[in-house]
Amino acid sequence: MKTFKFKLNGVFLIALLLVASSCKEKAKETEETQEPVVKELTLNEQMDEIMRMWPGKYNNDKQCAEAEANGEDVWRLDDSGENGYLNIESHYIKLDKPDIAEHVLYVEEYRDHQPDSTYRQRIYTISEVDSVIRVKMWPFKDKKKYVGAWKNPSVLDSLSVEEISSYPDICDLLVKQVDGKYNMKMNGKDCTFGTKTFNYEVMLSEDVFAYRDKITDKETDSVISTAADYKFHNLDRIN
Repeated sequence: MKTFKFKLNGVFLIALLLVASSCKEKAKETEETQEPVVKELTLNEQMDEIMRMWPGKYNNDKQCAEAEANGEDVWRLDDSGENGYLNIESHYIKLDKPDIAEHVLYVEEYRDHQPDSTYRQRIYTISEVDSVIRVKMWPFKDKKKYVGAWKNPSVLDSLSVEEISSYPDICDLLVKQVDGKYNMKMNGKDCTFGTKTFNYEVMLSEDVFAYRDKITDKETDSVISTAADYKFHNLDRIN
């Protein structure tokens, strides 16, 4: 009788071990196949992350070199390769300007490594309005005063809100998180003046700033002006 009990207990123990092992394997498989949990950021946290990610120096030298190697056009300052990719260098500098906004960036971009060939110079402010993050763009009234400020950002210490003038709200970039990146773009045909509609779109991640822009005819949607057939210019962070 004792021998029978021992055998029964032994069988029961083996069964328990097999069940435990099976559960462990299933738990491991579930762990391996589950997507990592990504914390959902509040809008304030998203704005803070954008302000951490965006400042830096970028260019799309690699993209332009690859395009030329593949026989594609690069639109140079002498207008060779017209309508191809632009070779852009971008400087995004975080400013402490509470008189302008809580989140402020100075933006200066130029073409073909020629700092005097300014392509875009703006102040960008990032804010939340009605539960949507918006990037507002502010051109400078004096087009030359701060050109080259990326080399010595301290010259922007004296910048006042009276020296810039914002584009209307219809031209704000509306921000959404998409697959861990920030997508920022104008809303449809909102940014229209006369017969021209302007579209500017940005994708931002840890190491890449990408943009594309175009001007189209309001009525026909035909393209009036763009570069690289409205494909994204992918600028790599270089510092």
